[in-house]
Amino acid sequence: MKKLIAFLVLIIILCSTITACDFPLFGNRHIIKSDLLADEIGLRAHFIDVGQGDCILLESEGRFALVDAGEYSEKDTVVSYLCSMGVDSIDYVISTHPHSDHCGSLSEVIRNFDCDMLMTPETNNDSQVFDYVLDAADERGVQVHSPDKGDTYTLGSSSITILSPDKNSVYSSLNDYSLVCKVQYGNTSLLLTGDAEKVVEDELLREGADIKADVLKCGHHGSSTGNTLPFIMAVNPAAAIITCGKDNDYGHPHKETLENLGILDIPIWRTDESSTIIIMSDGENISIQSAAESESLLETLPSLPSTPLYIGNRNTKVFHNIDCTSTENIKTKNQIEFFTREKAVEYGYSPCKACNP
Repeated sequence: MKKLIAFLVLIIILCSTITACDFPLFGNRHIIKSDLLADEIGLRAHFIDVGQGDCILLESEGRFALVDAGEYSEKDTVVSYLCSMGVDSIDYVISTHPHSDHCGSLSEVIRNFDCDMLMTPETNNDSQVFDYVLDAADERGVQVHSPDKGDTYTLGSSSITILSPDKNSVYSSLNDYSLVCKVQYGNTSLLLTGDAEKVVEDELLREGADIKADVLKCGHHGSSTGNTLPFIMAVNPAAAIITCGKDNDYGHPHKETLENLGILDIPIWRTDESSTIIIMSDGENISIQSAAESESLLETLPSLPSTPLYIGNRNTKVFHNIDCTSTENIKTKNQIEFFTREKAVEYGYSPCKACNP
């Protein structure tokens, strides 16, 4: 009885910390269904398993956005998955912040797909890995844009709204510069928080930001540096996604985050347990499945190689078979990988006369 009273007191205290306590606790969750009709699905969000990192593919009416892409070592996984989903062009490549476990493979994404815009927060702490991303954007003529809080972008029949940071914000942690994105389709929504920590969560609560969402992508891989109970209560999600690597060195997700989600009885999906996770919405209800459970979706897509078949030389504009001896003389920075011959030709590369790819 004492524990119950203590819990109720805690809830009352937490409610008082949130502006006017203007959210209906546990009363705004959409139904998680497993039988959504394929022709009624208007938004898919793929939380791609890239180990200890983030990579989220958003798809709406044939338009795509990519939020982060894991470490550079995951480039083949990312590019192959995008190809398998039928991605040819990407409207928005969103780099939440310049940490390698988020932006590492974005350079190869930009080099392998037609990308309209690269979004990144304004920060003076860019990394060498992110410099490679900017180099790729420059090579491919991709617009680089730093969005501001409140900016909204259309993706098919969905929208992506930037909730943080403000361009004038100054933080001590690079994680807090993460672009926090709310993805809306119909009456359903997802909140993607990058690696934003408690400082940002508290700011959003104080401002009364529209953070309520059906699915919460827990910040910083489920770290206890964020994912506070007041914040999760305000989001009031029907499900939480945690992107982290199996047996990672950081102990993610931390027990504090799991306990906070458990207190609120929120189902948890983890990439270290379920691998790639796919969320689908018809505008009223959502469905969450692992990629293995979504075989019906995958079976309708073209079969593509899981690793690149061709290597191009950016200087000579010649592409080779992956095992061509000439590739040994191409410097890494001048290499570009192709999964199909058609893509190499489309990018203006000519076949090597020796290996005749």
